[in-house]
Amino acid sequence: MKMPRAAAAVFGLLSLPALAAAAVSQRVPVVTQVQGVVFYRTLLMIGVASGSPAVAPTLTLTYRSPVDATIQSPVLPVGTPISGGTARTFEDVVQTFKDSGAIRPADLAAGIFGTLTVDAPGLTLPSSLSVVARTYSPGAEGGTNGIAYVGRDSGTSGSASKVFAFVRNGTFGSDGTTRANIGLVNEGSSGTDVRITYLDAVSGSQIRAFNLSSAAGHALSPGEVYQLNNIFGSPGVPASTRLINVEAVPLSPVPISGYAVQLDSVTNDGSFFLMTEEPSH
Repeated sequence: MKMPRAAAAVFGLLSLPALAAAAVSQRVPVVTQVQGVVFYRTLLMIGVASGSPAVAPTLTLTYRSPVDATIQSPVLPVGTPISGGTARTFEDVVQTFKDSGAIRPADLAAGIFGTLTVDAPGLTLPSSLSVVARTYSPGAEGGTNGIAYVGRDSGTSGSASKVFAFVRNGTFGSDGTTRANIGLVNEGSSGTDVRITYLDAVSGSQIRAFNLSSAAGHALSPGEVYQLNNIFGSPGVPASTRLINVEAVPLSPVPISGYAVQLDSVTNDGSFFLMTEEPSH
């Protein structure tokens, strides 16, 4: 018996194999375990929205080894699934990687500074996954100082045009002084250099321009983060400068993202914020 054309079309659609659900993926711009002015480490919280299916995320840490400058990307399955409406916490996520054996022996004693990607197979809505990181250090009088930030959708973060931010240094009346760090993340799938320009935020005049590779000694690999510390103390920045507009423009069409951290020079308490991303042309 010949099937009517409309019915045949419906039958054909119903008989197609089911498409696999795409994984939700979020990238955390910074996770670390490193001795700086104080000891910094990163807490990670992964939550799944109520009503969502249980998922067993996979964590990928991307960092450049301080031992031999190679890019390392160890992978760590979370294991037991996280049910909808619940969360999992890793007090020191880099140490979790070390304890699991995911990080190679050569880097176990080294300071690690990198990005973290959380892949959640089975989730289809980015809003179903909550990823929050807090990088913290011990306070001088007890407790901790920390900065917190959320994971961002891996497929849409960054700009291939420009990212920028305004940062400052100097005094806050009689309450202390601040300094500023900036960081850049390669959000693409190929390596890229980045052109950085410091502009006077009042006059708009150029203070300094350089390629990130000249400071880092290498281009940014996919998923890599590089941080420039105390940019007001860097060569070519006048000591009288108090406010700078930082612009980062890729030299190739690879999306990058950026962030800034305003730090109190006495307590090392920091404030984290993302750079503004211009729409890619």
